[in-house]
Amino acid sequence: MEQVIKTYLGIFLMMLLSTVGIGIVAAEAQICQARNFKSDVVVELENSNYNREVINACIKQADELGYQLQVNLYEDSGTVIVCENGNVPPLEKEVTMAEVILHYAYRMGPFHSKTEHSIRGFGR
Repeated sequence: MEQVIKTYLGIFLMMLLSTVGIGIVAAEAQICQARNFKSDVVVELENSNYNREVINACIKQADELGYQLQVNLYEDSGTVIVCENGNVPPLEKEVTMAEVILHYAYRMGPFHSKTEHSIRGFGR
């Protein structure tokens, strides 16, 4: 009888550890996808010279993937232009730098507890 209890306890603990391990790997995959998307957005903005249509396309693509993307453009004069929710105001001067802020949901564990995280990146 004692051997049966030990066996079931061992199986239960192995299943618990497997579930937690799978949750950790899945959460790391979510983080990696968000980092890669942020890096791709920064490269696209730099290559397009901070074009309004490209910024709108990136924000739309982020919405489709379940992310929230905010782009802060810094002009020569020191003016900061905030671009989010598909609203990109007209640019008056040369943009020297862009700050990309990506907000994403982070789910971990067997109970899928959800928290919001954000990643920042800069393009020059």
